[in-house]
Amino acid sequence: MNGDRATAIEITYAGVAGAVGGLVGIAGIYVGKWFSYSYVTQGARATFYFDGTEDWTGQVAFIAGLAAFAFGVAYVLLSDPQIRTLTGSLMGVGGIFLLAMAALAFTRVDEVIGPHPFLPGVEPGQSIRITTAAAGGLWMTVVAGMAAVYGSYLSIRRR
Repeated sequence: MNGDRATAIEITYAGVAGAVGGLVGIAGIYVGKWFSYSYVTQGARATFYFDGTEDWTGQVAFIAGLAAFAFGVAYVLLSDPQIRTLTGSLMGVGGIFLLAMAALAFTRVDEVIGPHPFLPGVEPGQSIRITTAAAGGLWMTVVAGMAAVYGSYLSIRRR
């Protein structure tokens, strides 16, 4: 070094929690699937899954997860106190929306599946029982939203 003071990135748990929460939330929307329905026909169970983006709640949650991730990374990389205050707050807004949209999606399972879902293997006139449910990715997104909100809480507490 030429005598200048070396600068190092200070890894903060607040920013890491927000960034990881946002990234895991996005993964839950696409990879984990949010909604499912199943039925039994000809002795076999058929199950179909839907991404979170099949509903407007998942689309908003995607944007919120992206915001929580981006502002969490910015919180880690930028060291100016005023910028950290802003990025910590925006990370919290993203985390709150991520959590709120995932929670709201639990009430929208039947709307996403619809009254007449695709039923391969079912004969016309055959009576079957369709079971709808929230899939694992929705729970994954809820936990991710809580992590992002917790990261924002840590950033506020740090000040």
